[in-house]
Amino acid sequence: MLQKIMEKTYILNLTGIVQGVGFRPFVYKIATQNHLKGYVLNNNQGVEILVQGKKEKLEQFFKDLKNPPKAAKIISISKKPIQIKKTFSTFLIQESQANSIKTATIPADIALCESCKQEFLDPKNHRFLYPFISCTDCGGRYSLISTLPYDRKNTAMHSFVMCENCQKEYNNKTSRRFHSEINCCPACGPQLFFTDEFNYQGDFLPDSQIHSHLTKKDSPIKNALKALKEGKILAIKGIGGYALVCDATNANSLINLRERKRRPKKPFALMCKNIQMAQKYAHLNSQAITMLNSSISPIVLSYSKAKTNLPLSLIAPNLATLGIILPYSALHHLLFFYIDFPLVFTSANISGEPIIKDFYGITQKLQGVCDGILFYNRDILNPIDDSLVRILGKKTQVLRRARGYLSDIPLPTPPHSTKNFITLGAQQKSTFCLNLHSKLFLSPHLGDLDNLESINNFKQNLTLFSQQYQAKIHTFCGDLHPNYAQREFLDGSDSCFIQHHFAHLLSNVAENKIRQEVLGVIFDGTGYGADGNIWGGEFLFYDPKKPLSFKRKAFFAPFKLLGGEAAINDTRRLGIEALFIAFGDDYKNLNLPLIDSLKKDYGENIIDFFYKQHQNTQSYTCNSAGRIFDMVASICNLVEKTNYEGEGGMILETLAYKALKHKKQAKSYPFKISKDTILWESIIQEIYHDLKNYISLENIALNFHQTFANIISFIAQKYPTILLSGGCFQNAILTKLTLKALKGKKIFLNGEIPCNDGGISFGQAYYMRLKTKQKP
Repeated sequence: MLQKIMEKTYILNLTGIVQGVGFRPFVYKIATQNHLKGYVLNNNQGVEILVQGKKEKLEQFFKDLKNPPKAAKIISISKKPIQIKKTFSTFLIQESQANSIKTATIPADIALCESCKQEFLDPKNHRFLYPFISCTDCGGRYSLISTLPYDRKNTAMHSFVMCENCQKEYNNKTSRRFHSEINCCPACGPQLFFTDEFNYQGDFLPDSQIHSHLTKKDSPIKNALKALKEGKILAIKGIGGYALVCDATNANSLINLRERKRRPKKPFALMCKNIQMAQKYAHLNSQAITMLNSSISPIVLSYSKAKTNLPLSLIAPNLATLGIILPYSALHHLLFFYIDFPLVFTSANISGEPIIKDFYGITQKLQGVCDGILFYNRDILNPIDDSLVRILGKKTQVLRRARGYLSDIPLPTPPHSTKNFITLGAQQKSTFCLNLHSKLFLSPHLGDLDNLESINNFKQNLTLFSQQYQAKIHTFCGDLHPNYAQREFLDGSDSCFIQHHFAHLLSNVAENKIRQEVLGVIFDGTGYGADGNIWGGEFLFYDPKKPLSFKRKAFFAPFKLLGGEAAINDTRRLGIEALFIAFGDDYKNLNLPLIDSLKKDYGENIIDFFYKQHQNTQSYTCNSAGRIFDMVASICNLVEKTNYEGEGGMILETLAYKALKHKKQAKSYPFKISKDTILWESIIQEIYHDLKNYISLENIALNFHQTFANIISFIAQKYPTILLSGGCFQNAILTKLTLKALKGKKIFLNGEIPCNDGGISFGQAYYMRLKTKQKP
């Protein structure tokens, strides 16, 4: 009786990354080490812990709880003492509860951990070279889950019954696989298959069933390796979808891949065996190496080395950067166990469409693109792309937030919202945010909504999140643009609209917890303005005391989009518009390759025709910084018709990088400010004269970047705090020169939230939270 009086009982509820990361086994371990009794279980909010024991042991347990497994992250802990009659005799991991409101974080897919890697490479281990090895610290999570809580029965592993050995590990309190929900081995887990026949004609079947209907090759890995060494292109099933791979040192393979995929210029990623191999091809600082080796294992955009055995002009044409990625699944490690050459690694899809998640999709969409398929009989329930990051100094900037990143994003304030809502992001690099019971869930990158397949994929993910969390949505929030695909969710519903660049600004404000007045410099390719025109070169003042509005302090002088949307794809139209603005009627005396190219394609009178469009007051107007980059790229004859978004800007960035590498000195082209308008025609005039004086393209590109940095510095003179956002600040040279020009000021960049349109839904969600707070 005295013992019972001396003991106390606490109930704890934890939220955050606490499911699918070995958190319950960790709690069990520290509880038993401290001689405590009670239980731990998963529920729809996260993890619930009940502990009984002596005061000093409980205090030690609470301290130990602050050092969870590496992949875990505790967002909140509620702890309160309770009085109960029941006395526990031991500490247990109990069955999950699924009878309450769901707000637990869907766990992220985790790259193969070091312990599993050692077992994978150990010939004496029964999982030697088994491509589906995992533990509580690694393996598929998000891509495998069908519903919360995260239990085996709720994953794609539900049909794989653990063998006796795996069950023993699952039950063994000292095992790394204690309560590992995806535990398996060669005796009971998924298996590999390889085929080079694409003649499946039946109805759709998932990969867990379709393999039995195919003619398969014996020794799947042996056949896959043979194909790669012969220069063939393979579709390989990864954690979140299929990827197309081939030997990155084989120029013919790369030519075939580009021709078959109809991807003439867009860069490919490079998968390297390890850091040592990656360092042969790219300049990697310590931060880049840390990210490559992390549990996220993203593609890291890095500057390439000049002298390598790679045909760089076929991997990343006209660019100085390489997207480096390391093997993150055991299947990738299995391939590199046998080969010593890097692989070109690109998502298996038709350009612009979502990543393909099943064999059936490969046969329907990519027949004739790949020569063989290496796959397995476990289904991908939730396809997801690889994440993409860039290192700027010591800061990691996420450019594509997808595999490895969690959906749960803690917003600083306000903490509560009375209504559930979804913000729908932008048309390009689409994401959405679900606000549920004061928690915010950011979807992974869902691509550009320019085709039916991508729109349907967006809807499917929206349904997934809504069903996972059993969310009844009261309000939808979207972009002002009247033609965005998401508009169908907004028409007829309780909805609101937020200006595109204001959402960019708020994504930065929210991420960096900015509480003071700030000037937001928002540069991107396009965004529907508050006046109905296309914006994109914005200086927006934000006062947190008036958080639902902004003041447009300055912007680039507008210009015409000759032919509307056609000008975005055919950047020669932008180039000729720039020349009209800079030289007026004197355009007839100009001589540039872009003029000759337009005449060749459209006839001798096309320039005069475009000049009439330029003079037409009814033409579309735009003031986008990204389009000014396209103008300069066109004038410099770097791009005629864009092969991918941002191509012109990326080539200019490459040239500026080379100029800095060669120790060239930057100069600023002249510009003028008239009230709130930045007049840029003199920039174009000087660039034209530099071209005629045979100034190198590297110098011109560097000068142009420096001019933009100086414009920002000039406008920002009286503002002590500046934030930079929008897709143009993916450009490392522009960002670095701007940071240097703003030296002495407080500057905020996006980090974990993309500065591009992938962060729009997050900015919209912050607006909605602020709007809720403002209501009386």
